Parts: sequence; C-alpha cells; structure tokens
Amino acid sequence: MKLLRDKKKLTKFLILYHSALDEPNTLSDIAEELDMTQQGVSNYVKEMQEEGLIDTSSKGYHPTSSGVEMVRDVLSELSVFVNEASQGIDLISKCTAIADEPVSKGDSVGLFMKDGFLHASLSESSSMGEALNDADVGEPVQVGALKGITEMEIGRIYLLSVGDEFKRKKIEKELEPIEYDKVAVSGEQQYGLGRMLGLEPDILFAPLESSLEAAEKGLDVLFIVSSDALERITDKIRSRNKKRDDEYRIEYEIIR
Repeated sequence: MKLLRDKKKLTKFLILYHSALDEPNTLSDIAEELDMTQQGVSNYVKEMQEEGLIDTSSKGYHPTSSGVEMVRDVLSELSVFVNEASQGIDLISKCTAIADEPVSKGDSVGLFMKDGFLHASLSESSSMGEALNDADVGEPVQVGALKGITEMEIGRIYLLSVGDEFKRKKIEKELEPIEYDKVAVSGEQQYGLGRMLGLEPDILFAPLESSLEAAEKGLDVLFIVSSDALERITDKIRSRNKKRDDEYRIEYEIIR
C-alpha cells in the first residue's frame, strides 16, 4: 500500500490527529507524544502551516478544515487496507500441500518441506492442520486450521563462475565435495558448459529469481554463471539479504 510507504504523509496525519484529539499547547507536547525531536516537529508544522493544514493563530495547535479532511482521507485509506489485509490473512490461514499418504477430510495432518514442496502426512509435526478434502498419495490436499510453524532450513547457492578459459578437470575437482539439489544456468554458453560437465540443468529461465526461490524453500542450488555476470548476481543476492532477518538470509559460495 503506497500510503504506508509515505512517511511524510503519515507523520503529518499523526500530528493532525494528535492535535485534534489532545489540543497540544507546545511543540514539545507533540514531539513527546509522537516520539520525535522538537526540531523535527517544528519542520513539519512549518510546512503544514504553508499547506493550510494546521492552525497556530490561537493558543495551541489545531487542524484546519483542510487538515481535518486529510485526517479523514487517511483514515479511509487505512480502513480499506485493514479490510483487504484481513481478507488476505484469512486466505493464508489455509494452504495446499502434497499428500504423502492417503488423507481423509477432517484428518489432523502434519506439514513439512521436502524437495522444495510442502507435504502433508498423518504424522505429528511442528506445523499441524486439518485436511479439507480427501487426497491419495501424491495428490493435492488443502489444509486449514493451521497451527505452528513449518520447520525449514534455507538453502545455499553455489556460484560456479566460468570464464573463457574452461578447465574441466579443475572444475570437476572443485565440485566433488559439493552437494546440491538443483542446477541453474544463466545462458546458452553456461548450458553447454554444464552439459560438458555431465550436468543436466533444472533451471533455464529467470535463473537468479528461480534459484533464490528454490533456496528459500530449502534447496541447495549450483548456479553456473559467466564471470562477467558474477558481480551483478552477488549484488542482487546481498540486496535481497539486507531485507531479511539473519535466519532467512541465503548464503552463497563462489567457485572459480
């Protein structure tokens, strides 16, 4: 939602809302209530005066009619967001998994990750739910009444950087101790080099995005990239990791 990313508009809304309810007499009153510096509040109030949103002509701070209208508009936007978000939460209160054994509607099932997919069985798990339909082995089963968190380890990405000088024996030796679940390639040349190494690529298109998604689902990926693209790809992985908590960051290793 764009409003939630608009820090300036939200801060003005909070100042107006506080001013309407509590009629603060000083800037320090507003600063204390909103956990802001007095100088920060002063800068906002000055701009809001110029915009005709707040009145300081009488004692204290009061929203103008335009300020009240802005408060109503923001509250309306927030109300729409809350309603949509609530519906979204309802949607994720159930999920679809692959049945590992025959399941009947109403069965209590445990959820777990395997080979990058969510599976359901009649065994106990850290994440439990109720089967919403009958399913045979390998068939999809919807699971509701979810409780707990599915245990899952984040996978790792091995970046095999291949330049024009392709030393097959050296690369094969480097790959010997590495265990991986999927092979991704960044282009035709890397596809061909992978085949020369006896590797059958699993991920051919949107390789970085697909590799990240696979790692997020607990799979280790060998990603064959050109030496020219290596820096760009590592930058994107680091950028993705900055937005995640430590336990959800994807580790990578460069193999040359």
